[in-house]
Amino acid sequence: MSRHFTRRNFLQASGSAFAGAVLLGGCGGSSSSSTVQYWGAFPSTETEDYFRENYIDAFNAISDENQVEMSVRQLTELAQQTDQAVSAGQAPDIVYSPGPSTVVGYAAGAKILELNDYAGGYGWRDALLPWAYELSQVDNTFYSLPTSYGSMVLYYNPATFEEHGWEPPTTKAEFEALCADAKREGLIPVGAGNSGYQAQTEWYLTAFLNMAVGPITLYETLTSGLDWDNDAVVEAITMYKEQLDNGWWGGDTERYFTNTDPDMLTGLANGDVAMYISGTWSFGSMSTFFTDGAEWDWAPLPSLSSDVEPGVFPLAIGTSLSISASTQNGDSAAEFLDFMVNDPERSLSYLAATGENPPPINITEDQFPEDADERSVRLYQAIPESANLGYTSWTFLPPRSNAYFFEEFDRVITGDVEPRAYCEGLAAEFTAEVGERAVPTPFTPEG
Repeated sequence: MSRHFTRRNFLQASGSAFAGAVLLGGCGGSSSSSTVQYWGAFPSTETEDYFRENYIDAFNAISDENQVEMSVRQLTELAQQTDQAVSAGQAPDIVYSPGPSTVVGYAAGAKILELNDYAGGYGWRDALLPWAYELSQVDNTFYSLPTSYGSMVLYYNPATFEEHGWEPPTTKAEFEALCADAKREGLIPVGAGNSGYQAQTEWYLTAFLNMAVGPITLYETLTSGLDWDNDAVVEAITMYKEQLDNGWWGGDTERYFTNTDPDMLTGLANGDVAMYISGTWSFGSMSTFFTDGAEWDWAPLPSLSSDVEPGVFPLAIGTSLSISASTQNGDSAAEFLDFMVNDPERSLSYLAATGENPPPINITEDQFPEDADERSVRLYQAIPESANLGYTSWTFLPPRSNAYFFEEFDRVITGDVEPRAYCEGLAAEFTAEVGERAVPTPFTPEG
């Protein structure tokens, strides 16, 4: 079960205008055999209007029997209300999850329907990218349809980089040299902080492990070929702690706990922060901070180990939608889910209009609309073509392990827990959840 806001919940709560929407059905069943009730949650009226016109109204216009009714709810309350509804046995027709780890818990409790028949009938195996289809299964049974995905990237201000003669780093030596130079120049080398949203720590930590440990070793760890206290992970956590102590992430360890995401993005825009490593969910909100013609850009993550290829893309499913086991409208809900996901043109138009991350579906270059942001196009062309794909904690760790991952790491930052002890605790939590069959299925890396 989700214990915290999703990344987009946080951005809305902190005032960032991330453009996106997540939907879930109304609690307590449904109003008729052919009407699916939904709650919609949006960061802006513009995004809400676009979604209502191009998804809700458009679906209702072409469907003679199945209709969708949507009422708008508060974005910051969405995940908690879903958990409460599911726990009370009053689940909505469509059950929202902030990623596959929550789906695993719902499936284990028989709270959501098996979707194999719908997946076959609608061709979701062919529509979805292979890794996303595999990840949407629990014990080889399809339980959720992912409606948005992205990755972690390095954000930077081209004007700041030009002023200081910097280039986006690709290697450990380049990254460390840039951080040291930025620190000397009075900049925060890498924006970081978790004030008001503790789980923000997992953004930076998950990116660091992908850069320093790499997809192959992370895969072995996620599949229990290695424990989470293996030498590669312990060494990476130790290195990250050293960089935090150097003031490279967030300025210093005390300031880390007062910095917010908007603080760091504001600093990136005005030249006080050299780099910011975060998720691609921020694409839609960058214009809030970069105004009056100022430009931002992104680069793939650098490598922090000779064993890791530069440019890893840690994959993240931002929203997974399932069908409640208690629904009376399973067919209607499945038809609408297919409408949401199984049309590249519609998804890419939504991306172009709002910055909303698209579902993990097969997309060709000629399908992007002319008005799509070049930076988004570049990202969603690069990821499917890359053989260097990694793993985000909130997508691939089971629920309790993921909570430990970021909650306990705060004690590493303060020096109250040593890196090896932290890793041993994570290993114990993960092993317990493996025994409970509560672990999402990771894709096999290509490296």
